[in-house]
Amino acid sequence: MSQTRSRKAHILDVAARLFSQRGYPKTALEEIAEECGITKPAIYYHFKDKQSLYEAVLCQRFSLISEKILQETRKEDPVEAIGAYVETFGRYLLEDTDFGAIFARELADGAQDLPETCIKNLSIILGRLDEILQEGKSRGIFHTENPFMIQLMIVSTLSNYQTTATLRKRVLEQLDGDTEHINPDLKDIIPNLSEKIQKAITC
Repeated sequence: MSQTRSRKAHILDVAARLFSQRGYPKTALEEIAEECGITKPAIYYHFKDKQSLYEAVLCQRFSLISEKILQETRKEDPVEAIGAYVETFGRYLLEDTDFGAIFARELADGAQDLPETCIKNLSIILGRLDEILQEGKSRGIFHTENPFMIQLMIVSTLSNYQTTATLRKRVLEQLDGDTEHINPDLKDIIPNLSEKIQKAITC
């Protein structure tokens, strides 16, 4: 890997972490440069401004997750396909915790900073979900369901669960007795959510 490529990748990694912690509006290029151990002009060598850096951070991730979903949901059975859809999204959140935090912030802020190129990838993901739902409906397996509603159930549940670990811990500290069953790991939430959605939309 070239030094230039390595530096650009490092900037993207640091920027993703800071964007996930502080959000887009509150993250300054100066802070990213300082965390990277470089100057602000060194960032401009790779990215023209903060918006283009944010777009690179997010679009890299949205492109990857859309590819994974399209690949993993190639199932003959719509029930298996919807399960794969939920679990693929969930596994990606486990692999890339920064993505979940950034996405949760965007949802909370009305996606006002979400780049248009990321919207295109989201439309690909939603389109695939709609195909699965329509296929299930045509076979008499699924009820008629709005793909936006199902998508929000998946994204909101998983991304918010991932980003509320500290809050959940504080709440559980106020409860008496065994609370382990109330606070499972995200890896255990994913198949549980998948099963619930499958049951909810099946005739």
